Amino acid sequence: MKTFRPLSVAAGVAAAVAGIGLAAPAFGITATPNLLGTPDDGMICRSGYTGALSGGAFKCSKARNITVQLECLDPKFPNYLIRAAAPGTPQGRDLCLRNNVSLGSTDPVGNLAQGQDYVLADVNPTTVSNRVANLDQQEASALGLDAKEVDTVAGDPVVQPNGGAGSRDNASVQVTHYTFAIKTGGALSAASR
Repeated sequence: MKTFRPLSVAAGVAAAVAGIGLAAPAFGITATPNLLGTPDDGMICRSGYTGALSGGAFKCSKARNITVQLECLDPKFPNYLIRAAAPGTPQGRDLCLRNNVSLGSTDPVGNLAQGQDYVLADVNPTTVSNRVANLDQQEASALGLDAKEVDTVAGDPVVQPNGGAGSRDNASVQVTHYTFAIKTGGALSAASR
């Protein structure tokens, strides 16, 4: 014997929806379908992103921190020296020494001249740019988007002497990804007269 139960359930749902549509005007409510993709649906950010208004624009962003090691950028000071906490260490930072300058990790720097015998190790902007470009592509791929649909920007590096753990100095860089908001789904909306 065939059963017509799914048909009777579907007919019951259709009757209920029709009943709501007929009864709503009696209660002073107009039920209108809210089609997908209409402006009153609004926009939302993708999972993991936070939405905020900025200068009248709605932006979806996600922040993260990356760590980059400091480097010797000036070819006149090619020798990287990891400094431990020691008297006279400028700002507790690792140094880049000129050739023929000898200094230990805890030796005082009092007899040396900054800019002449050593400079402070620093963040290489090219390293940061390359890391940001790579993260931008990774984020776009993870979202299934084209790289043009994700912008990634880096904040100013914050140097962390001893890498926060008594080793080579590094810097923390806040990286922020931006992407377009997406449309929300439609629903049945009810408006009072």
